[in-house]
Amino acid sequence: MRILYVLIFFVSVNTCLSQKNRCSTDEYRAQLGVFKTPETNHTIDLDIANINEHTIPVVVHILYNDASQNISDERVYSQIESLNNDYNALNSEINNIPDQFIDEIGQVGFNFCLVQQDPNGNSFSGINRVYTDVESFQGFSDSMKKSNEGGVDPWDTETHLNIWVCNLSGNTLGFATMPGDVSDELDGVVIDYLYFGIDISFISPYNLGRTATHEIGHYFNLEHTFYAGCSDWDECDDTPPTSSPTYGCPSYPQTSCMTNTMTMNFMDYTDDQCMAMFTQCQAQRMRNCLLNNRSGLINNYSCTTSIEESYLSSNSFYPNPASNFLNIKESHVFVEIFDVMGRKIIELKANQRGQINISKLNCGTYFLKLQNKTKQFIKI
Repeated sequence: MRILYVLIFFVSVNTCLSQKNRCSTDEYRAQLGVFKTPETNHTIDLDIANINEHTIPVVVHILYNDASQNISDERVYSQIESLNNDYNALNSEINNIPDQFIDEIGQVGFNFCLVQQDPNGNSFSGINRVYTDVESFQGFSDSMKKSNEGGVDPWDTETHLNIWVCNLSGNTLGFATMPGDVSDELDGVVIDYLYFGIDISFISPYNLGRTATHEIGHYFNLEHTFYAGCSDWDECDDTPPTSSPTYGCPSYPQTSCMTNTMTMNFMDYTDDQCMAMFTQCQAQRMRNCLLNNRSGLINNYSCTTSIEESYLSSNSFYPNPASNFLNIKESHVFVEIFDVMGRKIIELKANQRGQINISKLNCGTYFLKLQNKTKQFIKI
């Protein structure tokens, strides 16, 4: 019997030690001594009819101690693409939202883009690779943001979203700074290198880039949906009150605080494949934060895609958005399709009916090039 108790004890300890901390933003804020109190009115005015798109300039600082931590450009590109899908309700998981919450789906209207110039105005990829002697950084410290502590100093945090990608200790996936919590030189988002971008070869419930989606939500002033339990003051009325975080991929419905829980919300703790949506209130809060707290990001013009629109008429093809086929006004013409990073995805000749099959493309934003002119379209 004693042996059985010992085995149970060690299994329990190993389980606790191996469990990942989905987000360390709350612990980071507690370390800073930042504590919020409930607001008496957390209703927000929604302006759904006038959602303006905004480009968010991003610089990714990759801190690596060995080759495995020096993740590829492709991983970074996949993260940018995932963010653009999630923040514009173009992610494929949006189709699995229960009917109860469909009317609450929010489109933020943010398009993330790697900056194309360094602080000196030189051409740049948006990916800043820096070798470090530090094997791993404390889960919710600021050392990775300081060059004198083995990290890398941020670029101007007023005009750039700085993301540090590094090896984090303590089972932490990532954390972020919320508006006004820290001084400018510490402002930004930190993600463990294993959980940045999409890597389906990595066997993990956190391999689809949703850690960055979640942490950037904090950066733009969102709380966890379960932040105050059943008291319901995550500052959005359209996120049902939740007593505690949700883990794994639970089936619908799950109940908490005598109501069905929005487990698929990006600001809960479910696995990447089961995260699917922001609400309209959350989307509006983030837009308000951008305009009022982080407006310097809007005025940064160094962020462009490598494929520019060049006046291809919108009437040259249809529909837009499209799901399975694009119809080209001319048949037997060569067409090229590029992703937002400028990588050629498709090169072929339109069939005799002038159709291009795009059914195998992931949802997101693309550029169609026809007769040396390009036009943006959206795959849904």
